[in-house]
Amino acid sequence: MLRRQMQLDFSGIKTYSAEDRHNLVTIDNMMTPGVTPHEEYKYEGFDELVERIVKARKNGHPVIWSMGAHVVKNRLSRYVIELMKMGVITHIAANGATSIHDFELAYLGGTSEDVPTAIEDGSFGMWEQTGAWMNEAIKRGAELDLGYGEALGEYIDMHHEKFPNREDCILWNAYKLDLSHSARHGYHPPAPHLRHGGYRQMLGH
Repeated sequence: MLRRQMQLDFSGIKTYSAEDRHNLVTIDNMMTPGVTPHEEYKYEGFDELVERIVKARKNGHPVIWSMGAHVVKNRLSRYVIELMKMGVITHIAANGATSIHDFELAYLGGTSEDVPTAIEDGSFGMWEQTGAWMNEAIKRGAELDLGYGEALGEYIDMHHEKFPNREDCILWNAYKLDLSHSARHGYHPPAPHLRHGGYRQMLGH
């Protein structure tokens, strides 16, 4: 067999139930607009940025909100959701890690495992529900010609019983508000995607 015809065998990959995991971020410790005390944000240029965003929306221009996973990991999802509901944000442009943490919040009520411990015991990113359910959504989305973000949002909306915490999920709120949500993975997808076999169908979609 030629080298380029060989494929990795993923049958030996082990996954773990997320139900047994300790999460650093939970719906109980998330920050809430107008409720959670916080220090005044005084960084140079911030006020100008806010003014430009407001001016753009008043003039009918879109606001594309680019974000990484640390927005969710720093417990700020509700702030993004509030801006979406206010009509300030018109498109979410995130990466793959953001969608994973957001998705986990929706079904588990928590996300962000303890990385040093998880790397040491081999469980990092290998969560059964996350991989299985995200790939169910991805496969269905491919069949319906839906984008990655919309496919996940629709799946959450179709399975309320699995996602009791969807109100704190950016993906689901974008779907309900009819806002576009795109997610871009890096070159190598997280292992649960490979384990459950749906990821390839959505690359570049």
